[in-house]
Amino acid sequence: MSIKLYITSSTGTADVTQLVPTITWSGDYQQCARTLEFGLISSPTDANIPTIKCELGNGVVFMQDDRVLFDGYVFARQKSTESSTIDVTCFDRGIYLKRNEAVYQFTNMTPEAITRRICTDFKISAGSLAATGIKISRNFIGVTLYRIIQTAYTLASQSNGKIYQIRFDGPKLCVVEKAAGDETLIIEGGSNLMSASTSESIESMVNQVAIYNENDKLIGTQKDQELIDAYGLLQSYLRQTKGEDAAKAAKKLLLDNGISQKITIENLGNIANITGGAVVVREPYTGTVGLFYIDSDVHTWKNGLYLNKLVINFKRIMDEQEA
Repeated sequence: MSIKLYITSSTGTADVTQLVPTITWSGDYQQCARTLEFGLISSPTDANIPTIKCELGNGVVFMQDDRVLFDGYVFARQKSTESSTIDVTCFDRGIYLKRNEAVYQFTNMTPEAITRRICTDFKISAGSLAATGIKISRNFIGVTLYRIIQTAYTLASQSNGKIYQIRFDGPKLCVVEKAAGDETLIIEGGSNLMSASTSESIESMVNQVAIYNENDKLIGTQKDQELIDAYGLLQSYLRQTKGEDAAKAAKKLLLDNGISQKITIENLGNIANITGGAVVVREPYTGTVGLFYIDSDVHTWKNGLYLNKLVINFKRIMDEQEA
């Protein structure tokens, strides 16, 4: 497998692969923009090193074989007289969803229809958008495009229980059902697993929810008695609003705030290991055995090696938004 990195400036497109010793490509479930970082070899005195134009806003494409992994723009760069490289940070088009705000009023529209409307208004190419068929009504005032779309799909998720994620496929905005694909990789010791670590915490645990009405009168509780017996009472307050299913919200609060667990693995690189996907891990010493979902991923190409660092989770997590 071969990788290629191209920079497009006002002077044309240049293949800079041989001038980039390290490339990092990463993503996180709370970010719709993927990041590409690299160091571009440069020298003001060595005539053997070609001068490459790499300015803010220049286009960057990163490929493995014939597959485009990243298509975005230079957003930051750093030069120093003490370094022979220019440090470059790029984002794909997801950054524009986070940096553009708008005002919208949607009535009885599905999340997919809302997303297409935003794409039309902001001249964004629409790709595959997960179909929900669930109509919502909501006003958005001075809210980022990402939050608008993610809120719409969060409301749908609350109805159908599915988990959604925004990502870009080249220039196209896509919304996918998380881990809905069939490409599940096996990572295990003695093969492609290099290290695994786990940490557990009850610092953010909620094991009882007290539900109050709009007059702050206690009207009920939801609790996990097993966790209360084991760790003591850790109660959260929930105020019921008009039209809200407070019992359902309380159950979700308990479910989302049990024992927190962070699992990090390092493995031989595979471009399929990206946020929103799933992997099967077999590492008995840390107890990391089973099907996991990828919450964040870092891919690094350096010195001829390609490695992954993944944060994985037993649960599928959505970046829930309420605007």
